[in-house]
Amino acid sequence: MQDRLDKKPERLLLKKKGEYFEGHHIIPKSKGGTGNSNRPKNNQNIVLLTSREHFLSHWLLWRIYGDRSTALAFHKMMSINDNQNRITSSRGYEEAREAFRLTNLGNQYGKGKHKIISEEQKKKHSDFMKGKYVGEKNPFFNKTHTQQTKEKIRKSREGINKDKIWNYGGKKIIMKDNIIIRVFDTSQEVADFIGCTVSNVGHVLCGKQKTAKGYTIKHFKEYYNLLK
Repeated sequence: MQDRLDKKPERLLLKKKGEYFEGHHIIPKSKGGTGNSNRPKNNQNIVLLTSREHFLSHWLLWRIYGDRSTALAFHKMMSINDNQNRITSSRGYEEAREAFRLTNLGNQYGKGKHKIISEEQKKKHSDFMKGKYVGEKNPFFNKTHTQQTKEKIRKSREGINKDKIWNYGGKKIIMKDNIIIRVFDTSQEVADFIGCTVSNVGHVLCGKQKTAKGYTIKHFKEYYNLLK
């Protein structure tokens, strides 16, 4: 990597002339490295590499560390544009896919799981968002929809089954083999009980899919209307 760092001034000039290079962290950010890969000029931890060199570098980092962060970075190298020519063999492609699969086994962000957000993270996000889109900071400040836009919105809502969505925040019933299992207050509670996502619950409630994990889900009012 030192020889590529030595070539950095030369490559910066070539990049200005239109040649394609990518910024790469010598010490990965996940391992304490610093710098923005899009601003390589004044940071000794950022080196300019060709797209092929960049792919090989992340392949080696995955083999050295074998952890989730290097697996994700290696897997990302499969994303290409017209200037990139990264994947030189089916073996490289296969190993990048396998790295991603192995390090995602059983992680809390997988299918049917829900990200756990600490109270500290919630407060940090809340503080960050406070006042961000208030008053003149709101992109729609002092603006109104045109009649044409209003008409488009009105037409888009035609045909919606209001009986199915009016009580979206109300109680939900989950059933199996036409037997009521439990009643829940929120879609999140249903999702946690079944082991699916809130989106899956919503899709069943609005009729986009029949069941979630084998369970039928209905709004409380809708179910008792069917019994009448």
